[in-house]
Amino acid sequence: MFQAGVCDQALSASGVEQICQSRGGSTAQLRRPAKLPIVVGEFGHDHSDGYADEDAILATAQQLRLGYLGWSWSGNGGGVEYLDMVTNFDPNQLTSWGQRLFNGANGIAATSKEAAIYSSAGGDTTAPTAPGTPTASAVTSSSATLTWAAASDATGVTGYGVVRVNGTAETAATTTTGTSTTLTGLAPATSYAFAVYARDAAGNRSPRSGTVTVTTAAGGSTAACAVGYRVTGEWSGGFQGEIVLRNTGASAINGWTLRWTFPGGQRVSNLWGGTATQSGADVTVTSASYTANIPAAGSATLGFTATRGSTNPVPTGFTLNRTACTSS
Repeated sequence: MFQAGVCDQALSASGVEQICQSRGGSTAQLRRPAKLPIVVGEFGHDHSDGYADEDAILATAQQLRLGYLGWSWSGNGGGVEYLDMVTNFDPNQLTSWGQRLFNGANGIAATSKEAAIYSSAGGDTTAPTAPGTPTASAVTSSSATLTWAAASDATGVTGYGVVRVNGTAETAATTTTGTSTTLTGLAPATSYAFAVYARDAAGNRSPRSGTVTVTTAAGGSTAACAVGYRVTGEWSGGFQGEIVLRNTGASAINGWTLRWTFPGGQRVSNLWGGTATQSGADVTVTSASYTANIPAAGSATLGFTATRGSTNPVPTGFTLNRTACTSS
């Protein structure tokens, strides 16, 4: 007969595991549901103490239905100001990290739900009806406008979330309060499938709408541009870099593809502000939804980490939408 002596508890995916050792030395393992909240955090997109893969954290947290804590709102110092989500505590001035966390894939806008205790609807648990299947118009090489019929809800629909559908997977594309939105940062000559969800004031999400398939046109707009490249930190076998894209033309750039060639065998490990692919020494970066539009005289900033050899020479040339950029 087992007689409990000393017990320890450990948190597992299925609950709290209680491991007990009897006075006679035998052990037993008991399991009971924990029903405890789990939060991943805190984390930023980068830190001098080590790189955190924010894309993996956000995607996994959504998959496992966990909360997360991004770091931090504003006011950092001591060389880690890049962790600020907003400039000067102003919610209308999101930094590139703030844009990623709030408006990027698996971010706060796409995954958050208001707690019923804070709801002006008084604990409403009824979801809105599904929005109408979206229709596409004004399709270019890098953008498309989607329009759909409104959902209905007893307490009112407060917003819509547009998702890109790829088989059984979904990726957040954008959010809006209206029944139309323009998606930017799309790749030329590429087929996409999009659908829409509705949310009400209590955070209830509707069933998904039907999907619409959009195929972008070939080519892309030319760009008058300047590129600034700098190494922000180095360590044995690796480094962190920053690229600033400046629109030197008279009109906005809507969707872009940046290319360069590494001269010293460097290889991109992670990049934020866009999606990177690399073939040999050649690197191609397509814009993210939150960096796709660069107004005239405006700029977009990318950050990345990469591996390197014994030297770390700087790329000598960049093209944006196949137009050569000057150095800045």
